[in-house]
Amino acid sequence: MTSLGQRKKIRDNFDGWLFVLPAFLFLFSFMIYPIAHTFMLSFQKFNFVYDNKPVFVGLSNYVEALKTPAFLKALSNTIRFTLWYIPLVFILGFLIGYIVTIPNLFSSKMSKIVLFIPMVIPISMSCYMFLFIMNPQWGLVNSFLSDFLHLPMLARDWMNDTRYALKIILVVTVWQRIGFVPLLFMSGIQSISTSIIEASIIDGASAYRRMWSIILPNLKGTFQIVGILAIVTSIKLFAQVVAMTGALGPNSAGGPANSTLTLYVVTWKAAFVNFDMGIGAAMGYLMSFIIVILFGINFIVTKSERA
Repeated sequence: MTSLGQRKKIRDNFDGWLFVLPAFLFLFSFMIYPIAHTFMLSFQKFNFVYDNKPVFVGLSNYVEALKTPAFLKALSNTIRFTLWYIPLVFILGFLIGYIVTIPNLFSSKMSKIVLFIPMVIPISMSCYMFLFIMNPQWGLVNSFLSDFLHLPMLARDWMNDTRYALKIILVVTVWQRIGFVPLLFMSGIQSISTSIIEASIIDGASAYRRMWSIILPNLKGTFQIVGILAIVTSIKLFAQVVAMTGALGPNSAGGPANSTLTLYVVTWKAAFVNFDMGIGAAMGYLMSFIIVILFGINFIVTKSERA
């Protein structure tokens, strides 16, 4: 009896492992192995075009990456972008989400459709649309400044100006994400019990007091999710930079004068333009380390107090 029970248990476990096996092979092939292999590669010197095999160099790749002017410039640009992007997404996302929940102000179905329009447009198409708007010859912005406001001195080649190129990419990114974030806040606000809001109104609480004491404290979970999405979007900024500045080839991405170079772009250049996989892997893990730190800060700031 014992042997029969053990064989049945083994057979049942084997059937279970067969069901899990496809998912495990997928995770191992496309997540676990690449992460482990890239980690090992970050300690090796390897140019896959010129070198026959990797050579272990310890922490030299990390030290070299931190000394590279392009990486430091990308780090500075990414920090600047993050410091602008995260507050904008939080403030605009919450305000739009709150306004949409006001009864009889907007049609719920129509507002959701309008908010989702930027989300369904491909990133490349959005970038080219803004490039057309900012074009120095026939762009809408320069035409508006010159022909409508009669201020031609304010017209400029926006994407070739180091002062404005990163700001334009910031506008494009916010425009692309501003549709999804308000929906998160809207669902969070609608999940708050109406009895609490009605009780506060009966008690004479002002709109400001309801906002500060009821709505915002009940949105900590939503703020945490939005914070995670905002951190990942800002640190992994890539497609917008390449689409809007890489028209002349991979080496031009991040221009003009590296003013739009980000951590993701400089890592991509090191690994797949210069073919230095060791430096690229080290830069990738440095970027991951920054993301983990920001995640920790986000969790500390937005953590909910539970009884």
